[in-house]
Amino acid sequence: MSQDAALFRLQTLDSQIDSARERLEEITRLLSENHLVRDAQKAVEIASVLQLEWKTKSTDLELERGALRDEADAAENRLYSGKVLNPRELTDLQDKVRELRQRGSAAEESALEAMMEAEDAQINETKARANLAQVMEKVSQTSGALLNERVSLEDQIAQAERDILQTRSEISQRMLAHYDELRKRSGGVAVVKMRPGNECGACGVGMTSQQAQQVHHGEMPPCPTCGRILVS
Repeated sequence: MSQDAALFRLQTLDSQIDSARERLEEITRLLSENHLVRDAQKAVEIASVLQLEWKTKSTDLELERGALRDEADAAENRLYSGKVLNPRELTDLQDKVRELRQRGSAAEESALEAMMEAEDAQINETKARANLAQVMEKVSQTSGALLNERVSLEDQIAQAERDILQTRSEISQRMLAHYDELRKRSGGVAVVKMRPGNECGACGVGMTSQQAQQVHHGEMPPCPTCGRILVS
């Protein structure tokens, strides 16, 4: 294999590895970011807490309504028992019964509202749990695909690294040193093909006829603008 062909193959392999490693980093980030699951779990927690609060409130109000009803019934029984003869005490009992009935009615309305809110909260919690299950299933499927992709990329990198060792052995040490230095300061791209029209494949600057001839003859001249190695 000629030096220019070997250099371009080396560049291609290095670029493949660069791209694969970049994707591996992205996969690692995606696998560590379970924000969709966290958000769905948070929604379940909020719905569950709200449902419990309304259920507790409904129960408390129902107990309060029952206690007020029992107290009102007891006061009313005493009122009509004939045992209370004092007019003032009778009036106080009548007022007490009326107040207890009013409070009982208010507690009943509040209990009914709380019960309806508890039912709505239960529905919302059920929906939130169903959504969590769907999200977890989707994330599980996505994670499986990402894990498979990661294995494939690691295999590709391993193969490319073996090919790179072979390819580097076909290139002179002087040119390898120049290539490695260019890679460091040229965004990882040290070798580019000359485009039709005799333009640099990286920066697009046109070559002179002499420079173009050098490229075609495998002399690998540098681009006069970006300094990358040009091959045909």
